[in-house]
Amino acid sequence: MKASASAVVAAMWLATSLAAGQTAPAWQPPTPTPGALVPQPAVYKQDAVEFTLAPGEGMEYKYRLEKGAGLLYSWSATGPVHYEMHSVPDGAPGTFAETFDKQDDRMGAHGTYTAPFPGIHGWYWQNKTPQPVTLTMNTTGFFSESQEFRKGQAVKRKPF
Repeated sequence: MKASASAVVAAMWLATSLAAGQTAPAWQPPTPTPGALVPQPAVYKQDAVEFTLAPGEGMEYKYRLEKGAGLLYSWSATGPVHYEMHSVPDGAPGTFAETFDKQDDRMGAHGTYTAPFPGIHGWYWQNKTPQPVTLTMNTTGFFSESQEFRKGQAVKRKPF
């Protein structure tokens, strides 16, 4: 294995400094952070979707995640929307949801999410403007299915 030029320079500096009687730097590498590495039982999936919301229309889009599964997301809208990021644990009553973020007049959001329990995890958006709004969302994560909920329509399921 070849060492990088910066690693060679650092090693030469340290050897020269120690030979001149100087002490080694006080910096020590940190101990490994517990939980920083989370192995997953399956490969990650990717999803890219686009929705148009009519004036006043709301909808939900969620992913099936197991406890500890990660999700990287980025969504944007062509107009301001109300949104909520929430989750429903397996076995919970249909009216229960744990909300993690809730805001009005947003044009997008980006981040990472780790499922605290097995269930469906995702977003509700509502267009409160008098014009149609198009939402675009890109995700990567350890999900097995997506579910789209719209009033008056059957749930659309997409397996991954």
